[in-house]
Amino acid sequence: MDKVYQIAVFVSDHGFGHGTRTCSVLKEIVKLVTCELTIFSNLPSWFFDQNLGKATKFKHYQFKVDIGLIQNGPFIHDVKKTIKLLIEFLEFKSCEVENIEEICSKQSHDLIISDISPLGIHLADKLNIPSVLVENFTWEWIYEEYRKEFPDIEFVIMLMRRIYERVNLRIQATPFCNKISSAIPVPPISRKLKEKPYEIKKKLGIPIFSKVFLITTGGIFKKVYSADKMAKHEDCTFICSSEEPEIRHEKNLISLPLKSEIHYPDLVNTSDLVVGKVGYGTLAECWLTDTPLLGCFRENFRESHILQEYANKHLHSHELSVDEFEKMNWIERAIGILEISKREKLLSKVNGAEVAAQSIAKFISKINR
Repeated sequence: MDKVYQIAVFVSDHGFGHGTRTCSVLKEIVKLVTCELTIFSNLPSWFFDQNLGKATKFKHYQFKVDIGLIQNGPFIHDVKKTIKLLIEFLEFKSCEVENIEEICSKQSHDLIISDISPLGIHLADKLNIPSVLVENFTWEWIYEEYRKEFPDIEFVIMLMRRIYERVNLRIQATPFCNKISSAIPVPPISRKLKEKPYEIKKKLGIPIFSKVFLITTGGIFKKVYSADKMAKHEDCTFICSSEEPEIRHEKNLISLPLKSEIHYPDLVNTSDLVVGKVGYGTLAECWLTDTPLLGCFRENFRESHILQEYANKHLHSHELSVDEFEKMNWIERAIGILEISKREKLLSKVNGAEVAAQSIAKFISKINR
């Protein structure tokens, strides 16, 4: 009988991008390795239920495993508060950390995977468990940009760098921000598609020839739409996230709850254009599906410049200011983009989730010889 490997997974809750990326990799790992997953993340349980599915065996403990960068809405950061919380968090002495360590000790984990929680790597090192880091950036690299304005962050950078250096296997997901020579580079990691565009349109009651615009704020809800402005464009359908418990239709606006039965990559694939905040997950899913992008790239977040450069080279990408997005002064421009941009489906692409999972499976095999 094959050994059942116990794998602990630590996932940052800085938006949904780290979670979707991790779930994509885990779904491929379970095809290659007989394992049981224990997930530590402050993301809600429904998120993992939705993205891992019933076929994946896992337990989820909702703990804070990462501070990241404190945000006041999709585009505003609070660096002072971030530093204060980080100094306390990186002592790793809270009751939550003790609880997590106790769970890991009792379950005798064979491996810890982190995206991009420093706590996971710290515990792996402390408990002598092999560790894997999946990233396109690490936090100390992000924090370097704030050194001049916030000198206190230098201490945090030093601590974080030491933690990330302890990892045993490092996988960098394209587009990655800071190339590490010892890391394994993989293509963009994205969730796989489930349903065809015509099936999604049928489910949502979208006219077959309607232009579809998907509005995204990156998993952090903020109302950035005007139903009145949208209603003037009857041949268009606008889809956005909402805090409503159910799908709601208002003329040609469809509001979807974050916890929706509609698989989000299928929405991206159904859309003629994705509009809004660009994080790793949005970029990777537009890349996978060849969906044009009209994106906001945050000027005060270091990763955004890397994502922007990649989008300009490899996607049908156009740029939008935060002000234009929030005031919704982009509809006419978006329609114009569709008139001059032909969406061409390329040959099937290699999903980085498969490559990452193969590397992790080889690593598991190697450490258990």
